[in-house]
Amino acid sequence: MKQFVFAKVREYREAAGMTQEALAIAMSTPEKRVHKEQISDWERMTEGGITVLSLVKLCEALNKSTDDFFTER
Repeated sequence: MKQFVFAKVREYREAAGMTQEALAIAMSTPEKRVHKEQISDWERMTEGGITVLSLVKLCEALNKSTDDFFTER
């Protein structure tokens, strides 16, 4: 499942014209900073997983729904 989600991170980020750094900034909150290395790990599928909160922030930053990450096109 994680590979399916992570495979779409780069696709949607690039389609939005965002760098990894810009996406990390867009996902960050005052309570939790996201680093571009986290985005890189997701795109390379080397990270162990993604939290629900991170997925929500990812969707908000990329203007996508969670369904976009879990459905095939």
